[in-house]
Amino acid sequence: MSRALMSLKAGAATFTVLWTAWMMWWSGSYSSANLVILALLGTLVGYLWYRAMRWQFERMGMLPHKDEGTQQ
Repeated sequence: MSRALMSLKAGAATFTVLWTAWMMWWSGSYSSANLVILALLGTLVGYLWYRAMRWQFERMGMLPHKDEGTQQ
């Protein structure tokens, strides 16, 4: 796995945590049901952000395309 992908994954994890914390603070409700729902949504949002950024970085040439990375 390339160093750029590790940075992208770390950024996605950070984005997920910050987004979830912000939504918890914004909602004002700290019930367990709200925590579970926002954690699941935060995971989904973080994954979608990762996929969107990876696609964009591949288009810009900052990451190798998937088919180029498998050749050795």
